[in-house]
Amino acid sequence: MAKPKILIIEDDPAVRHGMTAFLRANEMEVDEADTCQKATELFRSGGYDVVVADYSLPDGTSLDLLPQFKRLSEDTPFIILTAHGSIDLAVRAIKEGAEQFLTKPVESKTLLVLVKRLLQQQRLRKRQEVASREQPGLMNPFQGVSASIRRLEEQARLMLEWDSPVLILGETGSGKGVLARWIHAQGPRREETFVNLNCAGLTRELLESELFGHERGAFTGAIAAKQGLLEVGHRGIVFLDEIGDMDPAIQPKLLKALEEKTFRRLGDVRDRHVDIRLIASTNLDLEEMVRAKKFRDDLFYRVSTLTLRIPPLRERAEDIPVLAMTILKSVCSRMGRPEVQFSARALEALREYAWPGNIRELANVLERAMILQKGECLEAADLGLGGRRPSQVATEAGLVTLKEMERIHIEKVLQRSGGNVTDAAQILGLARRTLYDRLKALGIATGKD
Repeated sequence: MAKPKILIIEDDPAVRHGMTAFLRANEMEVDEADTCQKATELFRSGGYDVVVADYSLPDGTSLDLLPQFKRLSEDTPFIILTAHGSIDLAVRAIKEGAEQFLTKPVESKTLLVLVKRLLQQQRLRKRQEVASREQPGLMNPFQGVSASIRRLEEQARLMLEWDSPVLILGETGSGKGVLARWIHAQGPRREETFVNLNCAGLTRELLESELFGHERGAFTGAIAAKQGLLEVGHRGIVFLDEIGDMDPAIQPKLLKALEEKTFRRLGDVRDRHVDIRLIASTNLDLEEMVRAKKFRDDLFYRVSTLTLRIPPLRERAEDIPVLAMTILKSVCSRMGRPEVQFSARALEALREYAWPGNIRELANVLERAMILQKGECLEAADLGLGGRRPSQVATEAGLVTLKEMERIHIEKVLQRSGGNVTDAAQILGLARRTLYDRLKALGIATGKD
């Protein structure tokens, strides 16, 4: 992750170099300017986190710069230093938008503490702004005991410390957004902002504006300048959900932002610097879309540097009871109700259902059941699943996986053997213990022995 970026504006070389050296020694990136003109040129192309400016400069004052800088980046903190402080000047500086007004000489340690505090306040403000627009979710994406979910967790943990883009593959409702939030919460950018944009269903103009922002007058209805999510997510993580639905005209602009770490707002002519880690997700086959010329190959290679695949719920039936109980507990808490339990038959019905909508469908089913049922135990009938089994759903859709084929075949053999596991194992050519392990993994209730 990039270091905090500071702009020092000071015409005294000794003072300027001293502040620069001290901040750089404390893991900060610093640029220097000795005039208003040089400072303006740097700020327009920089993307600075904090500005430290002397009041009196050869071609003006820092109060001349302050309104210009605030128009360009209203969230960048501004510290003004002066050798001749006065109450009137301090009041004016604060009214203009300066965060601090300090009288020189300023001790290096005092300046460092102030800069760090402003950086922390900036991070918290961004996170609060984003959090106010986000819905809380199930924050553990690895609940369950299946080998596939344990393997997913192992792979995800290996990717935490890297800054390369991550592509999360998975069906609708499988928890791609939850996994993206987990990567943010566990990684080195955890103290920075997490922003989320769903690319599906947005027009090209709206998606471009949401992603890159726009200047006032950039298009009809743009009555004020607006930050895009790349700016909001600076130093944090930008999560582009369903990136496969992104309009082809926007894809090269996103690629440029990822490779060059710069972008332009709509209606603007200057580049803005951005440091983000991208996480993208899709339920589509991007490789097939690349072959069909519906998705840029260069963008695909860039966003898929690291890839994670979330298995659908039907491929990890053994995880369903754990997920169901966790979700049900959350639903009860949200509704202010005492905790409700599942009957054995209800848990069996949950394991047997195909869950084409995955975890999202499971959560919706349980919430509906809790609204309609007032007892202390959920029965199979309360779930409203209609008795459809995974084998039926998969066969109807023409999408039978190897695991489902195995399940269908084992169930047929068990039916023919009258539920006798020993006889079924002989027919299948398996040891009885091996068959028991497969029955448990597939969530098939055992019969008599």
